[in-house]
Amino acid sequence: MNKLFWCIVLIFFLTYGGFARQFNPDNAKNSLVKVIVSTNNNASNALTGFVWKSPNQVVTSLHGMSRTGNIRILYQGQAWRKAKIKKVLQKADLVLLELMEGEPSPPSGVIPINQFNTSKIEFGTDVFALGYNGGATGSSSRQMKKGYVDPEKLSHLIPKKDKDALAKIGFPALDLNILYLEGSLLPGFSGAPVFDSKSQLIGIGDGGLEKGASNVSWIIPASYLTELEQSNNTTLPIGFENLTQLFSAAAVITSPSTEPASLETEKLILYESNFKSSNVAPVNAIGFEFYPTKNRSLTEMIESSDDPENLLKLSDEFELDMNIQLDYDAMRFDIYEDISNGVVVAVPEGMTLTYNPAEEAFQVINPDNNDMQLYFYGVQNDFTQTNFEDLLMSVGQIINQNFSMRYGVSGFTIDTDYSVWDEYQGGRKIAWILSLGNEYLMGQDGLQYGLYVYITLLMTEEKTFMAIATIPVPVEMVALAISTGIDCNNPGIFSEYCIYFNKMFKTFSAAHLVNFAY
Repeated sequence: MNKLFWCIVLIFFLTYGGFARQFNPDNAKNSLVKVIVSTNNNASNALTGFVWKSPNQVVTSLHGMSRTGNIRILYQGQAWRKAKIKKVLQKADLVLLELMEGEPSPPSGVIPINQFNTSKIEFGTDVFALGYNGGATGSSSRQMKKGYVDPEKLSHLIPKKDKDALAKIGFPALDLNILYLEGSLLPGFSGAPVFDSKSQLIGIGDGGLEKGASNVSWIIPASYLTELEQSNNTTLPIGFENLTQLFSAAAVITSPSTEPASLETEKLILYESNFKSSNVAPVNAIGFEFYPTKNRSLTEMIESSDDPENLLKLSDEFELDMNIQLDYDAMRFDIYEDISNGVVVAVPEGMTLTYNPAEEAFQVINPDNNDMQLYFYGVQNDFTQTNFEDLLMSVGQIINQNFSMRYGVSGFTIDTDYSVWDEYQGGRKIAWILSLGNEYLMGQDGLQYGLYVYITLLMTEEKTFMAIATIPVPVEMVALAISTGIDCNNPGIFSEYCIYFNKMFKTFSAAHLVNFAY
């Protein structure tokens, strides 16, 4: 696998496109706060906020508020204060909080932000969000790029079904000016301050809509802070509880059942994220840092994906050609987002994402067996000038040279029905390439297997990321399914077969779902 990786790099590698990171989080950390809003007896919304013009005032996202819950602000990771809503700017999803009367003053080291960058933020500009991932104990940064959409309004980013839902509740406004991001905000970054490379405030993290395994995200321009200060509204909008569209920057946490005896002396509480693998630390290696952010079913991701064609085609092949019924709602994935390079990967639930130094790749570890392999590679280079025909030819040569020797087959043939590519705004391209071994393999169980290699290749002018899955398909199992039919919703005597077929589809899906963090 390591040889495959370096062959691809040698064929396509141009130059490393590094960018100096001038943003200094130390200049902003004393303005940063965590905001916890209780929603019921054992759950709370976790947001980020920032101190605005006065140590007693905090700006954060309106959608994280609650009609009945308490609002608590954590200054500098050590001092809790209770707060209330002072002003609401409904159209921009912003709220200005202030400390409640009788609360102690904020710590002396708190430094309010007093101004923002009023100049236009150009396409491709590096931007930096600072926030609390999933209500974490410590803050972290998130580097993204200013994306392109024209005109740059919320209505041009979201599909009709989401426009209708937002129109019913009245916010955020569909004609709202936004800053579109290439990259996505981590859960808990709602309300996070977003800076340019000179550490000037340019916007407020708002959220994003589901887009397959990834999200489409935006920030609220900092210019709306002026309108927020001038607002006379102090109440939450009608229909507030029905807001469900802002997913990517929202975090729901488990709260303590009782309030601490003293907010002034309370130690930082370790909150538990609702993400099922929240106890998993970020996977960090070779310039990539993957954070677990959410858990989704395959059906949920297909419904919001821009590119589900190969998954739907394979589903039809299972159902119509192989006579196999699968339960796609039961196929769940843990989603990891790369905080440094803007990549999203899907890991089948119950499996582990780790870094394999021997392969120089991220690897999905299957606790049951090693029949199916899934690796992720990342490099800094430009594949975007390579046309698809040349890409197919080169990848085909590499697959034949490496996998033929590894698995003892004479060669591989590319399946053109499953090999396509798409181009996206900002010069991004994604290629999906499926290859099939020319001969069957004999497994240790005495069964014959057809060997498939499925590659997803993400390409930009600055970076490339690829997923490589090897999937053995048992010929005898497929022949039996074709002749008798297998319903894996009620597997009966075919439960072992269904386990294997589910793994096949999940491995294929995981390789296909790797995507840009839009």
